[in-house]
Amino acid sequence: MWIETIIMPREEPGLRPASPSRDRRAVLKAAGEESQALRDSVVGFLSTHHLLDAVRWISEPGFFPLVTLHCTDRALEKLREAAEFVVGCAAPVDTYSPLVPTESDLSSEPAPMALPMMARHF
Repeated sequence: MWIETIIMPREEPGLRPASPSRDRRAVLKAAGEESQALRDSVVGFLSTHHLLDAVRWISEPGFFPLVTLHCTDRALEKLREAAEFVVGCAAPVDTYSPLVPTESDLSSEPAPMALPMMARHF
């Protein structure tokens, strides 16, 4: 069974120092680099522990330090044991209904026209 897993970096307790004011371009660049570093760290952890075969999908880096992946129970347990990550899970992927219906919901019969209802508005 595949489980959707959400991973964030573990932060040290305490207050973060306020960052100096920067332009948006620099902020987005730093956020993207932080996200890429987290993804690289997660992939490195999975590779070191021989868990890459227990992962079906890994999200691409974005602007938040967050990685989503679909993995097995074994990989989820190992990731939760890691000191550098905070790991949670959403639900087994198999429980999601498909976004696109597999069968057509369209009827072969023509839809009734709404002429009588529209006639009173004219």
